[in-house]
Amino acid sequence: MTIRAALFWIAAACCLFAELAILRSLLFGRARKAERQNEGGAVVGRSSRPVEVAWALLPAVGLLLVLYLTWRAVEHPSTLPLDIGRASATVGA
Repeated sequence: MTIRAALFWIAAACCLFAELAILRSLLFGRARKAERQNEGGAVVGRSSRPVEVAWALLPAVGLLLVLYLTWRAVEHPSTLPLDIGRASATVGA
């Protein structure tokens, strides 16, 4: 495993941990417990649970896209030749 791949997987694991913490907080946090206790009356100004979950998952989907594109770049790096000494260039024709 290369250092690039190791760094990628460490970053991906950190992102996964953060997303799981966000979802856990959203679904099982203190606000959810208070909401369950106050189910009798409508709370003004609060969005519905499905909307909150959607707004929590939307960045996760974007993050998956970024991780996918990053993995492609890590696995297939640019293979341009870096031998500048062989390149012929004329300066001031």
